[in-house]
Amino acid sequence: MEVLGLHFEDLPAGKAGGSVPRTITSSDLDFFEEMTLWPKCETPEGRAVPEALVVMISAGLMTRQGIYEGTLLGIIGNKWKFKTTVLVGDTLKMSYVVTEASLSRSKEKGIVIFKMTTTNQHGEIVAEGEMKTMMLARSSHT
Repeated sequence: MEVLGLHFEDLPAGKAGGSVPRTITSSDLDFFEEMTLWPKCETPEGRAVPEALVVMISAGLMTRQGIYEGTLLGIIGNKWKFKTTVLVGDTLKMSYVVTEASLSRSKEKGIVIFKMTTTNQHGEIVAEGEMKTMMLARSSHT
């Protein structure tokens, strides 16, 4: 398998990055509601996007950066807090910073904790999360 993603050693505490923007469409929400049987939620401002879909899009924006390609061994923890309602038509962007990184005793993998922040087109924080991952170490290839 070709490894294109970042290894544990490429993700020291303090490393930061961000994603391209992604606008949530009516089709996105329709598909999500159909697949999950989630009830529709209309607000005076428009169709509200469920928090679960905000997390999915945030995680997708992280994945789209290629960080995990062939090096993610698993997501072993996920915590999220939501700050404001997301509506259809909002454009989300995700940024991250590595808050902790620790190599296993075997030196074949390591735990990397990402603090993720998702903002809308106005720069308002809509969600903040912590994703705890297990990443392949470069030393596992030697």
